[in-house]
Amino acid sequence: MKSILVADNRHDLLATLEPILKHWGYRVLSARKADQAMAFLRESSPCLLIIGEGIFNTPSLVFNAETTQRVQSGDLPVITLKQESAGVTRLDRSETIEVPVELFELFSFIQRHVEKHPRQNLRLRLKLPGMYCIEDNEFILADILNLSMHGLFFKAPTRVKEGDRVTVVFPLFGHCKEIEVKATVLYMIQPDAENNFFQGFGVGFDNLPDDHRGHLQKFIREHFLREVSACNDGVGDFAEAQLKS
Repeated sequence: MKSILVADNRHDLLATLEPILKHWGYRVLSARKADQAMAFLRESSPCLLIIGEGIFNTPSLVFNAETTQRVQSGDLPVITLKQESAGVTRLDRSETIEVPVELFELFSFIQRHVEKHPRQNLRLRLKLPGMYCIEDNEFILADILNLSMHGLFFKAPTRVKEGDRVTVVFPLFGHCKEIEVKATVLYMIQPDAENNFFQGFGVGFDNLPDDHRGHLQKFIREHFLREVSACNDGVGDFAEAQLKS
């Protein structure tokens, strides 16, 4: 399992980021002080450092030669968490994330810096009722099994083919909002014995309107945080202040 070192002197921020990163499948090393961060670096080999500016300004944060070499070579990427009261000290090769943290930006940073084959979208696994129609035909009811800002997957008989233009409609429960958008069929899963005769198809949204985009982003963010909170008491309370709405 890949590990990420998160060092910041803001307790609520650490308490929010740690379960989120764990939910994404990483081992998280959390440190509130520079000496704790240095101890983790001596004893482990993280694939990414996420460090608050307040920690950077601590004199005891002095990387050893091996860590410095990894950072300078790009082998050990560094993300700096902004902190207004801490000044602007940071490593030349580091990238910066604003606080409160934007969840989708954090996901993109993690994928880009850590994964050999980065995922492009923060995708929810869920079960949501939806409908689709091909051209001007009647709408067909189908379950949505995953959803992102850029598309979704229908569990349904594959009555479409790759490249088909479809209209998809689905509700955003809790937001009094229904999304209707044009989409393009990107891929299909045909039923066979190896996948227990599961079938369906994935679509990519075409030109999602700004109004729909804002509602969908909020829905995905809230649904994701509920998943994390279900496994970690108190995350929801911290996340409201530490994550950008």
